[in-house]
Amino acid sequence: MKQIPAYLIFLAVLIQVCQPSYLLGTQFIFGPDKPVIDGRGNASAVKPGDTIYLSASTRQYVLLRSLHGTSSRPILVQNIGGPVIFTNSNYGIKFDTCSWIRCIGKADSGSYGFLISVVNAGVAIQGLSTCIEVAGFEISAASWTGIVAKTDPDCSFKSTRGNYVMRNISIHDNYLHDITNEGMYIGHSYFSGYLLHCNGKDTVVYPHLIRGLNIYNNKVKNTGWDGIQVSSADSACYVNNNFIYLDSQAEASGQMSGFLLGGGSSCNCFSNFVKDGKGDGIDELGQGGNFIYNNLIVNPGKNLTGSGQKHGIYVGTQTPAAGRGYQIVFNTIVSPRTNGIDFRSTAAVNSVAFDNIIANPAGSYIKLATGTTLAQQDNLQVPNVSDVKFINSSSDNYDLLPSSPAVNKGSAVAGFTLNSDIIGRFRPWPWRYDIGAFECHDSSLLSVNEKINPVGIQIIRCFVKYGVLNVCLSLDERESLYTDVYSLQGKHISAICNSLKGPGLVEFEKFVGQLEDACYICIFRLGGCSVSRKIYAGSFK
Repeated sequence: MKQIPAYLIFLAVLIQVCQPSYLLGTQFIFGPDKPVIDGRGNASAVKPGDTIYLSASTRQYVLLRSLHGTSSRPILVQNIGGPVIFTNSNYGIKFDTCSWIRCIGKADSGSYGFLISVVNAGVAIQGLSTCIEVAGFEISAASWTGIVAKTDPDCSFKSTRGNYVMRNISIHDNYLHDITNEGMYIGHSYFSGYLLHCNGKDTVVYPHLIRGLNIYNNKVKNTGWDGIQVSSADSACYVNNNFIYLDSQAEASGQMSGFLLGGGSSCNCFSNFVKDGKGDGIDELGQGGNFIYNNLIVNPGKNLTGSGQKHGIYVGTQTPAAGRGYQIVFNTIVSPRTNGIDFRSTAAVNSVAFDNIIANPAGSYIKLATGTTLAQQDNLQVPNVSDVKFINSSSDNYDLLPSSPAVNKGSAVAGFTLNSDIIGRFRPWPWRYDIGAFECHDSSLLSVNEKINPVGIQIIRCFVKYGVLNVCLSLDERESLYTDVYSLQGKHISAICNSLKGPGLVEFEKFVGQLEDACYICIFRLGGCSVSRKIYAGSFK
């Protein structure tokens, strides 16, 4: 028998080790003749870590039922051989009594692996399903919603609050367009309960909660109602980096916003772009305790043909959870139909509106209902869009020129650490926050004098020898410390994250490379503050 070379054995082992765990299982292929894939029937052999391939085809729908992976070995559902097209059905893909499933459309051409059109709902996560990931879908012409995730209470009471919690839902990198109602309908909107007729009598039922929700990197365009609606998601909820365009086109009262953070929700909503909708940019109707930040909202309600007020960010009259309020910080709101921020919750406490840009509102910059309390600080409020000095607002570039009155005029927010702007650049930069969603990184801002020894930090030494940065700091408190080295032209040389450090002395060394003779700037960021120290390039040798 011919012996296998040792290097081939090593290579085979290395390939196995480097593959994701879910690719180490068995692969199953289901064609269009198998619209139902049932873990108790034709897919009973599918185990955690296995892959279900849907072969390229045009079909009406796929029902995934009773399939269960695990947290470490989820079941992967993916197209193979090209896109799978779903059309002319009640739904495209539905999850029923499933858990730990990753449904990921994959396209070699850079588009989407699953294409769903002319349906009632594109993707439905229902039937007590939990721990589901959905990505790589294009969904269009849905007569109800693009993606729905909830199990409505019925007379079995299995899905009522206290009996069931939907967990770990991830929806990302999808394109939803031309949807009759909501782009996404996530969680039941009747958080406070409603009547259900069971066993001959009316019973008040409370819908289940969602704990662990991530909605990001989605594009939602031209919806009749809200772009993305989230309700009953009371913890670990994040809605970020989504683009909503032309929401609320049906002008249906009570269903008009780019983002609706509905009853029972407590979601951090950040780094989203909402443009040219007929509704409010963001409606906050949840239970508070969350941050709305780094969002860019342009022309909310501007194109509304009917009457009514529409705002950049609207906080309703609801009573939040005890001791909670609403934190609206570092947003950029441009040309709202009525008010920049409209705040109406009289029961909210500790609410803030800090470091926001509000330009050219037709109504007030910030409108407070009688009896409300909202702390305000460092908001840039200007009557004309040109007053902000965006780079090019006519081309949707709302980044800041270095001469903008928003640059280096913001402040840290107590209890909140902001390390990046809407497009992921470091904050603060170089040493103070900019107001609004964008942090200007123009290299000219590095040419000002160095900042040394602010409250909370002392630079004891900072130099480079033989290409190694040597730092010694004294911190007053335990903080997460971030260190960056830049050239005076704004080129990023090195990044160092020291995680939590202090109080007391913090010392570290980092190889940053053999650089040309010049002046460089070392920036230390912690707790919402920055401090810089110039370093002469000659010491890099």
